[in-house]
Amino acid sequence: MWQIEWMVGLLPTWAFHSMVAAGIALIVASWVLKRIPFVSQYNFPIYVIGTTLTIAGVWYSGMRESQTIWEARLKEMTAQVAIAEAKSQQVNTVIETQIVERVKIVKDTKNANKETAKLIARQLDDRCVVPESTVMLINSASQNEVARGASSTDGSASDVRASEVVETVVENYGRYNELREKVIAWQNWYRDQKKIYEGAKQ
Repeated sequence: MWQIEWMVGLLPTWAFHSMVAAGIALIVASWVLKRIPFVSQYNFPIYVIGTTLTIAGVWYSGMRESQTIWEARLKEMTAQVAIAEAKSQQVNTVIETQIVERVKIVKDTKNANKETAKLIARQLDDRCVVPESTVMLINSASQNEVARGASSTDGSASDVRASEVVETVVENYGRYNELREKVIAWQNWYRDQKKIYEGAKQ
């Protein structure tokens, strides 16, 4: 069966239009011939052939038209997908560049603050004493825990220098800002990719 459909599919569109025209002509001819005595016996076969040609021509013409419409739609969708993929790649490049540039700024700022912390380290250590309770609180917060126990309220001096606390704070804030810039960039990436996807569906 598919061989017949394949061969019919090779025929040009005008061939189906010709089938319809020929079928209609034969139907009209059968109507005329039935009034002529010596050829009226061929009326019914001509009518059947004409009807068959008309139905087949109309059916295949409709099928070909539908196929043409779907092929055009497929071609249009393929073009839209290609455009969307190109835009998506552009967004990826922009986001990657933004992440690299913004993280570099954050790292440069963190490194500058570290240098400043080194300059004031002796001054801090000479004037500031870090209690055990402060060390306990910082350590608990880093583990997302609540500081408990006697050491959480111990005001005696610890072995941790104030400059070390400052250096840790600068490092942690720098790391936080790096992650913050990455999250913002990926949020922008998602928003832009969503717009591209929704535009491709229309």
